[in-house]
Amino acid sequence: MDDMCLTYIVPVYNTEAFVLRCLQSVVNQDIPGDDYEIIIVDDGSTDGSRDLIESFAREHRQVRILTQENAGVSAARNLAIDNARGRYIQFVDSDDFLEHNVMGLLLQRAIDLDVDALIFNYKPVNVEGQVYPHSREDFSLSSQVMTGAEYLDSHVMTPYIWRFLIRRDYLNQGQWRFDPSLLVCEDGALIAQVLLHASRVAHDEAAPYRYMRRDDSAMHNQDEQHLRRRLFSQVDAAASIDETIRQYEAQSGGKAPVSVLGLRNVYLYFSMTKALTTGLVDSVLQHIRQLGLYPFPCVGPESNYYGKKWRIIHAMMMRPAVWKLLSKVYRLIK
Repeated sequence: MDDMCLTYIVPVYNTEAFVLRCLQSVVNQDIPGDDYEIIIVDDGSTDGSRDLIESFAREHRQVRILTQENAGVSAARNLAIDNARGRYIQFVDSDDFLEHNVMGLLLQRAIDLDVDALIFNYKPVNVEGQVYPHSREDFSLSSQVMTGAEYLDSHVMTPYIWRFLIRRDYLNQGQWRFDPSLLVCEDGALIAQVLLHASRVAHDEAAPYRYMRRDDSAMHNQDEQHLRRRLFSQVDAAASIDETIRQYEAQSGGKAPVSVLGLRNVYLYFSMTKALTTGLVDSVLQHIRQLGLYPFPCVGPESNYYGKKWRIIHAMMMRPAVWKLLSKVYRLIK
């Protein structure tokens, strides 16, 4: 391998219970120490995370620690991208981890194929790191290199940035970064840009990434103000994807793959569904309308959320009075 083939980017904010497991899994890979670096961005942690990552850095020369006042995961990742030196970048969240000794082969494949992005699988785990039974994996029979648009024509669009090895020069050439204004769904907004414009993409069936499901994560915070910001952010991410679709179609003269539209619609579906259960239908619906995204199409077979149930839900979502009434009934029952 060439010098500095890979940069791991690990944003850290108050994950002292998990961060050492994450970092240890990153160094326990089949990649020589001179071929990679680990950029840890401390996003203003207030627990013991900082002491732990400093101790880890003293023991591993590949580690660089960057610090910022708490500004969110997007700003942390962007700071690390701007300082990265590796040919490829891999994002690892600090409460997740990697299976040991698997990334070397994936990295070598990305380099040999000279892809803009290599996509791989993951397995969800609990807080103890145990894999959930019957967890879904996105197996693919296609192993050839294709454009990002061709890939999206035959695959469900994944909204998780940690499923990618992305060529750093490609990110920089496109000037693509995460949107710091998005509280959630920032991954999908960026991935839409990256994949729609990629010339060389490949998929690998390996599942090295372990994604930990946490009830106390940002996606599960039940504070009303946080929920409102989260739902608006989900809608804003859908709007960002919609703009990316428009730009792609204007530049290419063709239609964007339906899987990209599917992710846009899924974000809108879930913002509307959560609005129903939290009594925020009026404000969320108004925000969707202000962005010109209502009414939106029914999710089709390009999405995992497809079938008779979703068609019925969509039909009710397209009738605001019905959706508001259902919200009132739901909250009365609760």
